[in-house]
Amino acid sequence: MFTVYAEKEIFENIVLFNDTYPNWYKIFSNHSEVCLNITDAELNAELTQGTPIFEYIMANAGKEPIALKDFFDDIHLDKSVIAEKPRAAFLLNYPKVETDAMQSSYGIIVQNKDNIDDNILKGTYFKNLPKNLVIENQQCIGWKKLLNFSIPPSNSMVINDEYLFTNEENSRIIGQFNVLHLIDSLLPHNLDIPYHILIVTTQKNKSNEWYERLAGNLKAQIISLRQYPIIFELVFTDSIHKRKLILNYVNATCDKGFAIFKVSDNKTVRETNDLRFDRIFNRIDPHEGDSDYTDTHLILTELKSICDKAKNDISTSAVHIPNKRILGDCNPDKSLKNRLINDV
Repeated sequence: MFTVYAEKEIFENIVLFNDTYPNWYKIFSNHSEVCLNITDAELNAELTQGTPIFEYIMANAGKEPIALKDFFDDIHLDKSVIAEKPRAAFLLNYPKVETDAMQSSYGIIVQNKDNIDDNILKGTYFKNLPKNLVIENQQCIGWKKLLNFSIPPSNSMVINDEYLFTNEENSRIIGQFNVLHLIDSLLPHNLDIPYHILIVTTQKNKSNEWYERLAGNLKAQIISLRQYPIIFELVFTDSIHKRKLILNYVNATCDKGFAIFKVSDNKTVRETNDLRFDRIFNRIDPHEGDSDYTDTHLILTELKSICDKAKNDISTSAVHIPNKRILGDCNPDKSLKNRLINDV
């Protein structure tokens, strides 16, 4: 489940004024484990009729918040610990200037009691992309124009596209140019920790030199995009069919993959495609089916299993496995560093 770390006062305000914060209240009730900055004894003292916490529990079939004061004490000592929870949100009693700085520094949702954004996890964008459509305006083209809207903070990214590097245009790999522009459109301008990027794809019957050259070129191009460090990992294995882009709080899909634009101009759609870009609780009510958070959790879990299998196959096989590679900034044992993969 999604985890929300909240001060008791903020949690109570959202519960009491759920008409003002309907999305956060539904996230609490239907999708979350809520951890509060109180002790077990303080939580037990709230289990009395008439308190906001008691009324919340009664309204939600006995679902209790979790007392977790020790972790909030850790945040007070070292704010960077929030980066260890890449798919969680934090509602904290710091001044707005501090919560804004924490959100910007670590790519994690952090809000204070006076600035609760009820829509930060809800919203969608859809774009139909007919063949030869030109995506541009006076300021930007291609992916930068396509994604020219507000997105939640992030510090990690996973891209799955089994045919990403399959096609070429004038001897140039179309997916290489597209994914570079896609990443550039999504990376935050500033971050105080390394950003994690993982690409999972399939590519068969290529030489070892081809794999190594592509990985090296992509890494060099990607790390040049920003001043902060970027951890880049590239896995070639038997991927899943769904083309997915997952950020901390985003679930995005391209029907025919992310190599949308022609290399010749980076703005003309190669073939009919579409882009759906959803925040993780765009679908929030039970009658709407699975939330995008649930979907991303399932996809990340499946990708983790696939990458673990590739790691084991590579490390245990007595012979060379031609179509499986784990390249880039992975650990020496070929396990992955990516925060999103390691959060499931």
